[in-house]
Amino acid sequence: MATPLDILLVEDDEDDYHIVRRLLSRATTIQCTLHWRASYEDGLAALRERPFDVCLVDYRLGAHDGLSLLRTIRSEGLTLPVILLTGQGDLQVDLEAMAAGAWDYLIKGQIDAQQLERSIRYAVERHRAEERIREQAALLDAARDVIMAVDLDGHVIYWNRSAEQLTGKPTAAVQGRPVQEVLDGLDAALVREALQAVQNVDAWSGELRVHRHNGEDRLLESRWTLVRDAYGRPRSVLIIGTDVTERRQLEQQSLRAQRMESIGRLVSGMAHDLNNLFVPILLGVRMLAQDTLDPEKRVRALGMIQRSAERGADLVRQVLAFARGVEGERVPLDVRTIVQEVAHLLRETFPSTIRIETRLDDKLWPVQGDATQLQQVLMNLCVNARDAMPEGGQLLLTAENVEVDPHYARRVLEARPGPYVCLTVSDTGVGIPHDILDKIFEPFFTTKPVGKGSGLGLSTVYSIVRSHGGFINVYSEPGRGSTFRVYLPAAPEARAAEAEVAVPTYRGAGEGVLLVDDEPFVLEAAREALEQLGYRVYTATQGREALEQLEAHVSEIRAVITDLVMPEMDGLALIRAIRERRPDVPVVASSGLHGGRAEAARQAGAHAFLHKPYTAEKLAAVLHQVLHEARA
Repeated sequence: MATPLDILLVEDDEDDYHIVRRLLSRATTIQCTLHWRASYEDGLAALRERPFDVCLVDYRLGAHDGLSLLRTIRSEGLTLPVILLTGQGDLQVDLEAMAAGAWDYLIKGQIDAQQLERSIRYAVERHRAEERIREQAALLDAARDVIMAVDLDGHVIYWNRSAEQLTGKPTAAVQGRPVQEVLDGLDAALVREALQAVQNVDAWSGELRVHRHNGEDRLLESRWTLVRDAYGRPRSVLIIGTDVTERRQLEQQSLRAQRMESIGRLVSGMAHDLNNLFVPILLGVRMLAQDTLDPEKRVRALGMIQRSAERGADLVRQVLAFARGVEGERVPLDVRTIVQEVAHLLRETFPSTIRIETRLDDKLWPVQGDATQLQQVLMNLCVNARDAMPEGGQLLLTAENVEVDPHYARRVLEARPGPYVCLTVSDTGVGIPHDILDKIFEPFFTTKPVGKGSGLGLSTVYSIVRSHGGFINVYSEPGRGSTFRVYLPAAPEARAAEAEVAVPTYRGAGEGVLLVDDEPFVLEAAREALEQLGYRVYTATQGREALEQLEAHVSEIRAVITDLVMPEMDGLALIRAIRERRPDVPVVASSGLHGGRAEAARQAGAHAFLHKPYTAEKLAAVLHQVLHEARA
């Protein structure tokens, strides 16, 4: 079927117009409607008035020529194909026509119908192809995603407007430069890893942290795809980056809010357990106040007090670690430790009518993940299991190594073949009705009464598991309980972080230590412990007094241990003042609060950080460390 085209002929010779019309009437692949204008001015007016598919322009147009008309319409942004017609061949005119933007150059006396038809058809097809390219480029520039292309060595060959806005660098400034140079803050090792992965398996995805031109950090969810030519040869890499900074921030806020909801639902159990811990402490102190106790009973009472205090401190530590929830750090983890910590916390807080059991493989593979987030997954599942067993029951936590084969992976959308660690939380509760089983991971979906749950628990679990590259399966029968299986990709060759080892007790040799704390009980207890460990102790209850003591005993004080939260001059200000006056004296910062205080203390100049509550052994170990480093 012939393609209908509107063609404008700008020609001052009527005979030539009739010749062109006769030639076009013989066309078989195009159907032309020819419009004729006899002067430069009329031709320009027609082009300005309405669109044409092609313009045929005579080189000679009275006082003007076709090249002038061509240059004028190009300067006005008209991109339609223009074919220049001339009475005689002239190489110089041909070159000028091409430079001005003509699509073809035809000699009137030598044109036949087939040649003219072919020239017009080619011009129209080429113009439409270029229009599509321009439209696609405009769409890419309108996209909010950062879109770029690099060659196989990582040098930029395309850069859309969103990339310009992110970096503040125009396309011309980045062409041919390595992508890690033009995206400030990008990890060069990660770029090499992505390029290698793309060339090996055709694709790579991950998160890239880059700096905006105003210094602000942005997080891009990035997808890299290998582009091949018609012969299947790798030619370039297409990179699409979605800015997920705000989304990640909202997710983290949601995770923290959901964690606090879980903590709130555990409060009654925690209060009950802490009250039980206070009983042996209070009774033991009363017994020790009596001089009639024999040595054996005194030792027993002290042991009872110590065990209760350590148990309470451990409970508070776990709850704080869960509540503050720092997300994002992915390191090799021993899942056994996470399960054991969660089980310990549950035994402390869940009703005694719920029996908690753990079954763990002897040699679990490490997983690459965030310990706090994985702890939150287990806590959310376990709290839901507790609520499903109001009259009591059994809660089973297991962890085992599994190998997902390709056959199973094809049945589960999120699964990929390979090694996994499977965490299972199973209860004997009321179960989940089959008609809502496919909705339980939806945000805000809950079957609990108003005020008993936000409906974010399982959606949070799903989000965390997916972010770790894993997947989750659920099996439940009403009246017979539920089983959640969480599959996390394993790294059998990786080495998990080593568990904390017992701290040996170090003794001092008469060194002077300045102890600063505004809490009298803490100050007195720490002073007694340090003196028993062989140190000479000077004390102060606030920063100004500490600086006076340091000045008065300049030759005796070898180290300072200071609390961070104090009136008037806080611990951070004191540390800075000590660094200015006595840079040779090591400082140990101590606090029972978290939220980045350890890092703030180190930036102020502290040599070590001691979390409260601490034991005499930990106090001695930290003090030994900083004194040893100072001597070295």
